[in-house]
Amino acid sequence: MKRLFLFLLLLSVMALSFSCHVEKDYDLKDIDYEINAGQQLLVPIGSFPTIKIGDLLSKDAKTYFNENEEGDYLFDSQGKTLTDFELGHYEIHGLSFFVSLVHFKIPHIKFYIKVKNSLPFAFELSSHVLDENRNPVEGISAIVDASIPAGTEENPAYGDAVINISSNLTADGFGFDGFNIILKVKQMPSSAMAVSGGVGLALKDVRLQLPEGITFRIKKKNNSDE
Repeated sequence: MKRLFLFLLLLSVMALSFSCHVEKDYDLKDIDYEINAGQQLLVPIGSFPTIKIGDLLSKDAKTYFNENEEGDYLFDSQGKTLTDFELGHYEIHGLSFFVSLVHFKIPHIKFYIKVKNSLPFAFELSSHVLDENRNPVEGISAIVDASIPAGTEENPAYGDAVINISSNLTADGFGFDGFNIILKVKQMPSSAMAVSGGVGLALKDVRLQLPEGITFRIKKKNNSDE
């Protein structure tokens, strides 16, 4: 138990440093934190930039999207009915120092994410846990609870996602380097449509939650990109 407490204390200090790095306008006057023994630990990780459609598209999706000279994309279903269509994925890496839980007997964690979507498609999400080489980690599952509405470049839509990550092999905890979010569209349009090359997907207000320990929150200034 002493070892777990020391880990949680260290993680809290790391979270404070990481938040300073993510938010350049971080100000000590804006800190608002609380620590409650016995409650769940909730650590802010930060926000991640928008990945535009050209970088999101999967290899199969590129068969149906053609970029024009203006940098926009023309979607053509080629007369097919495309259901449960995997448009592409968004990846997060470099979390290994932050969530290496192998030695602390914590069998599962959660990520809470606000998804900003300016693409004209509503998405169902799934996820894989990845190692440092960006390969799926065997024995660790990621279950996503989310429904992301369609948006536009002028009026992006927002949706909340929860990623539940757990080990199928052992109750002793686990470690990994990141995860991906796979974007699936229930049914693509049957007619051709143009999609602006400036639209995409961003992950905002990403938070890590451990199943036991302390609650640690940081209040930060609002970012103009929210």
